[in-house]
Amino acid sequence: MIEHHSFTVEESQLRLDQYLVCKLPDYSRSKIQNLIKLGQVTINGEPAKSSLILHGNESIECHFEPQIRDESIAGEVMDLNIIYEDESLAVINKQSGLVVHPGSGNWSGTLLNGIIHHFKSLSHQESLRPGIVHRLDKDTSGIIIIAKNDQVHDFMSKQFSQRKVKKQYLALAWGNLEEQGIIKGEMGRHTRDRKLFTMVESGGRDSSTNYKLEEYYPPLSWVRLHPETGRTHQLRVHLKSIGHPIFCDDAYGGGAKYARSFHVKYTQLLNRLIKTVNRVALHAYTIEFCHPSTKEIMKFEAPIPEDLSRALEILKNEK
Repeated sequence: MIEHHSFTVEESQLRLDQYLVCKLPDYSRSKIQNLIKLGQVTINGEPAKSSLILHGNESIECHFEPQIRDESIAGEVMDLNIIYEDESLAVINKQSGLVVHPGSGNWSGTLLNGIIHHFKSLSHQESLRPGIVHRLDKDTSGIIIIAKNDQVHDFMSKQFSQRKVKKQYLALAWGNLEEQGIIKGEMGRHTRDRKLFTMVESGGRDSSTNYKLEEYYPPLSWVRLHPETGRTHQLRVHLKSIGHPIFCDDAYGGGAKYARSFHVKYTQLLNRLIKTVNRVALHAYTIEFCHPSTKEIMKFEAPIPEDLSRALEILKNEK
């Protein structure tokens, strides 16, 4: 059954999602945002964004359709690498190549299918992605947190939005990076390919990454990354922006063709490394956060995966 709500805004300086949370207390803000994203909220007959500021005299119509939940997404037997689990949450080491949730072209075989089969309860704050608090790209390996109820999901989401979750990534990048640095700037959609992102002069979202060079193995750098913000593809975009794209990252200029930028003496080594890694060489290494129930600061580490470990050994032996 479709649920209808109508409002005429009198005076307000609130965002659309904040206004609807006040008017519909049974709905969490994340659920409201999801419904807006699905086009089930209109202002003066037109779809709107959660961030739209209301000024008064707007006519808001809500047509909430029944949401897809975990019972309509098939659970699948999957070998999950669970680093930690308690009654509130789980910390999983995701392997490279595993899509986090179903979407275009990937309706099964995702991490979400696996966790639905494995865990008895999951949060529903994200009705299309139960349990999923944050995401990793398909090629990125490493740590991801799963929430088992809505309270935990809300608590963890707030930590992410308030930038209280500390994350470290490890990556192989082309060229010789400086010892350390900060990459800052606004990020926005790429004008030619809307699936990708780029640095923009204005109109984007702020982004910041600290990096530290762990070791230079010519012609690649092993680098530790500390993102202060969590924009989609942030680390990939940031490293590209300073001329050091991530190794094997075709989408952001770090694919095999980039090898032409280096001396021919590296050709044999790079061909061997490309066969060894053959995916975006990025790993979500550690995560630190406040536990939603105990309020204890917890830190977890996902060991460097086999493909990156082999690549490092090859580089060390060649150095």
